[in-house]
Amino acid sequence: MDNLSSASRSFLAAVLVLGLLGTGLAGCGGGSGSQDVSREMNMVTVNWIEGMAMTYMQEAILEDSMDMDVTVNEVSGGGTAFSSVAQGDADFFNEAWLPTTHKEPWNKNQDQSKKLGYTYKGTSVGVVVPEYVEVDSFPDFADYVNQLDGTINGIESGAAINGQIRNTIELYEMQDEFEVQAASGPASWQALESAINSNEPIAVAGWYPHWKWSTFDLKYVNGAKTNQNVDIWGGPEDIFTIVDNEFTEEFPKKVVCFLKEFEANDEQLNSLMDDFRNRGDMSKPEAAKQWIRDNRDDVAQWMDQAEECAASSEPVETLPDDATFSSTPDTSSSESM
Repeated sequence: MDNLSSASRSFLAAVLVLGLLGTGLAGCGGGSGSQDVSREMNMVTVNWIEGMAMTYMQEAILEDSMDMDVTVNEVSGGGTAFSSVAQGDADFFNEAWLPTTHKEPWNKNQDQSKKLGYTYKGTSVGVVVPEYVEVDSFPDFADYVNQLDGTINGIESGAAINGQIRNTIELYEMQDEFEVQAASGPASWQALESAINSNEPIAVAGWYPHWKWSTFDLKYVNGAKTNQNVDIWGGPEDIFTIVDNEFTEEFPKKVVCFLKEFEANDEQLNSLMDDFRNRGDMSKPEAAKQWIRDNRDDVAQWMDQAEECAASSEPVETLPDDATFSSTPDTSSSESM
């Protein structure tokens, strides 16, 4: 009886060790170090074509290649997107322009959000006119008050760029001549296209990256763009992916790695925006899947990066809150597109 009891104890101990090892190994696949990771993700996007196109493309990759169930919610403004992530209604937003454009919603929601990674490096924003409009610097608008009906076209109400334009109007003491007219991004671009087709003057809020630069001959107005009047427009900035504070622990490590390592270059983003704009009767998810089929090498590159990251024994780290790639302490003398 004593020998049998000892053998039983040894067997039970071996089972316990194997169980613990199995638990640890299984946990390596998830961001949380356990098997309890979520396969359901909520992504939020705004009707800015560059971010929206990337979001639906990322959704397709996550669902078709990573066994995720993804819901995309489209909202009307950046402030809503930031608060959705901070409040837990969304897990992920891929178009945070920082440190200047979205400074206010980022500061407001920063305690409940993290920068996961860069979506795109090196952006610019400002007031844009067609090349044929003889406005090179902001004071030149004084000659176009009547032709522009005293209006500079902004984007949706509450957008930071609308406030930047208003501040520039006040800086040049032109508040009695001009006002900013808020409209949706698509409505602003339709107005731009209509004016160009009629060879009429127009001034709009603009940014890069955006499809309009490859479609129309445009220019930024000096004094109203990134890297000029930096107290208003700031220096060169980047687009970040922001997530809620639990994101890296909540989802499978490979999924977290894919979204952290994902970064689009000009060629990829311009191609994606063009396909998205010219999708005809295709839905947004269908257009995204078509782009994936046509750009397998780009997708493979992102997947390889995700695999390498996920294979690491190190946990996935978010970026520091003040992370920036393109901005430098003194950018006042350099030029931006």
